[in-house]
Amino acid sequence: MKLLLILSLVTVAFANNFGYTEISAPINPVFPETDAIDISIINDWTLADAALGLDVLEGPGAFILWASDPINNHMQAYDPENADKLMAISFYAQNSNCFGVVCNNNPDTDTYYTNDWIDDVLYHTEDFGSSWTTVTNPAANNARGMDFDGTDYWATNGTSGGIWRFQPGVGQEHISTPEVTGQPSGLAVFPRGANLGIAITTYTNLMFFYEWNGSTISYIGSTSCIPDCQYSMGLTYATTTDTFFWTYVHNSNDYHLVEFSMEITSLQRSSWGSIKASF
Repeated sequence: MKLLLILSLVTVAFANNFGYTEISAPINPVFPETDAIDISIINDWTLADAALGLDVLEGPGAFILWASDPINNHMQAYDPENADKLMAISFYAQNSNCFGVVCNNNPDTDTYYTNDWIDDVLYHTEDFGSSWTTVTNPAANNARGMDFDGTDYWATNGTSGGIWRFQPGVGQEHISTPEVTGQPSGLAVFPRGANLGIAITTYTNLMFFYEWNGSTISYIGSTSCIPDCQYSMGLTYATTTDTFFWTYVHNSNDYHLVEFSMEITSLQRSSWGSIKASF
């Protein structure tokens, strides 16, 4: 009976943390020796609603940020220039614990996938949510943030670590990221010369950067996010602006959408707090 009570209390404690299951966060993590990650804040907006697992749709005449809002049970579109709300797409009824959203970045034939931190499938729509199908999720219900590089889809593995590179219903590859300290949340891919950059956030206040050359992954560096970050929730990169967009829950419990630029240098690593004091 006592065990059941403890389990019930743990369940309640994490019920509103959107799939965050770690009992305690790492304290003063020690990063491996790396290049510096220099971050500059461009915009910081306070949002009225939950915003998880960001992705961006961009192309001729289109530049839209998508965020998962499991409280209102839909994908919410935002204007990246001012964070104004645009359209919304309702989730499939069973997809009531959605964290990650990802699109194929083709405004002419929009395809969207969403995951769920309870269900072990990906939900898929090609008609703005009028109908949904499901496909196997390689990370089961451990996937959180997702992104698409033009060929492959990518997802964090929220409890077992590492990331997944996959094509829905076709094949997948699990890639280890041992440097990541804490439970992963958001993920974004971005151009890195001729290769692919991969950024991973954790629910706590950490961000990790990698480079993928098509066959192997290399660790680039890490940084801490702002001190007032209670939970880090979503991350995406926009080629239109060459900037990242990030959502987090402030210690005040407000949701924030942040646009920032990132530069990798070989200088001593800097933290968010030493770069900007605007929060």
